[in-house]
Amino acid sequence: MGTAPPTAHRHRLGLIGLLFASIGGILGSGWLFGPLYAAQLAGPAALIAWLIGGIAITIIALTFAEVAASLPLNGGITRHALLAYGQTTGFLASLGTWLTFTVIVAAEVQAVLQYASIYWDGLTTPMKDGTHPLTMTGFAVAAVLWIIFSLITWVGIKLFARVNSVLTWIKVALIIVVTTALIILSFEWTMFDDMKEGGFAPYGWSGIFRAMAYGGVIYAFTGFQHAAVAAGESRNPHRDVPIAVVGSILVCLIFYIFVQAAFLGAMRESDMPHGWHSLKFDGQVGPLAGLAMTLGVTWLFIVIFAGAIASPLGAGLINLGSSMRIVRGMSHDSYLPRRLGRLGRFHTPGLVLALSFPLGLFLFLPFPGWQDLVAFLASVVVIAYAMGPLCLLALRKQLPDHKRPFTLPMAHLICPIAFMICGLLIYWAGWTIVWKLGVTFGTCALIFILVKIPRGRNIDFMGSLWIWPFLGGLVALAWLGGHGGVEVIPFGWDILSVAGWSLLCYLLGLGLRISPEQTQNYLNLIHEAHEEDLEIADFGG
Repeated sequence: MGTAPPTAHRHRLGLIGLLFASIGGILGSGWLFGPLYAAQLAGPAALIAWLIGGIAITIIALTFAEVAASLPLNGGITRHALLAYGQTTGFLASLGTWLTFTVIVAAEVQAVLQYASIYWDGLTTPMKDGTHPLTMTGFAVAAVLWIIFSLITWVGIKLFARVNSVLTWIKVALIIVVTTALIILSFEWTMFDDMKEGGFAPYGWSGIFRAMAYGGVIYAFTGFQHAAVAAGESRNPHRDVPIAVVGSILVCLIFYIFVQAAFLGAMRESDMPHGWHSLKFDGQVGPLAGLAMTLGVTWLFIVIFAGAIASPLGAGLINLGSSMRIVRGMSHDSYLPRRLGRLGRFHTPGLVLALSFPLGLFLFLPFPGWQDLVAFLASVVVIAYAMGPLCLLALRKQLPDHKRPFTLPMAHLICPIAFMICGLLIYWAGWTIVWKLGVTFGTCALIFILVKIPRGRNIDFMGSLWIWPFLGGLVALAWLGGHGGVEVIPFGWDILSVAGWSLLCYLLGLGLRISPEQTQNYLNLIHEAHEEDLEIADFGG
């Protein structure tokens, strides 16, 4: 039967607030770096990578839209995974979502530093492989920036919430100005089919797929789930959450395609004497800024530099706020100690912020630059995305009489497709990223199990048995494949292998959901928790 939402929440977010939360979270550093890295990997066919990436994320997001609209709970898919598959799966979904938001903050800090190193060259060290690891000075500045982000979130997040709509409009205006200027000043159609550079798709479909995961395309859409995470604070979640989730992706997809097209069309042959792989701007670690200086347009350089501050700042703060929601949910669901979820004098969990600081800085060590950070993020976030298709069908069976104002049509076809897309997106991140993903989740899950079992807790481990073959199989296929692996499986067959394995794990997952009685018990516990609002609502609404 239907269950009323918890009354402890003060529902304050309207449609515009939810939409701006997702758009503001999406429009971070992706448009500042994605055009270069996608072009290096796919050439002009980077446009195809953006289009396919946007469609893929939209398919996944549709599964989120139904579940979030019918069960508007703070924490979004992390709570839905708990309701559908129990404690262990809920923990892994929460871990993946929290890591996603934390890595985004790290990536936004890295983006600011890479652009700032245009003037302060001691922040990063340019490497021959194109990465820009932080120097000791850069690491210290990153720590200061993270502290500033944390202080704003702790003390002034309500003020930031009020100005976020303005900041989002500024980011949108900057993108429009930069794109229009590049088209007017230096756009040439010949750059899209110049055979001296290999034509439209110099690296074929392999390059296109690689650009989606390792070129920043998937990362660039990551913020869409902010509307779902904040669904419990919406005034009309049944209508507004699906519109905000899908609408934010479509709006930003249009922006990204135009930025990429303008970037490609403004290239000069002298910028890439050895093909698209070698595309770079001497002395410039910010690609759009480098392009503006190559064109000799100082005012455009200043506009882009302003965007390199405004975009990461806004996206970083939104993601830090969402990460707090996730950790508070994890403490309420007994994954973490309850004291972590306690609110301080400014109605924000100060202990969570304090613990996020060292963990966030640690992320700069194994990932030397923006591109490696976002590639790891793209694989982490997909773990959380994979919960959506399974949770949708599971919760239809576990809560058959629950009100569903938005019902995804052809869900039995769309859900397995969405799940297979998730498997492919992880695989395309490459072996060097996928094995780190497997180690991260395997280690955290082992710690969770070792802590919970001695205490006699029911962790619903059976409900997670589809995750382990899914992750293990993807790690093995990444090693055997051609994206940094030993290339035993040729291109084409690797895609079929990953899609087929993902489908098998999806079918396995369908039969491992917990009982309707367990689902209702967990739902009652969530409602009885009487969570206090984080006071991070009204993202410009």
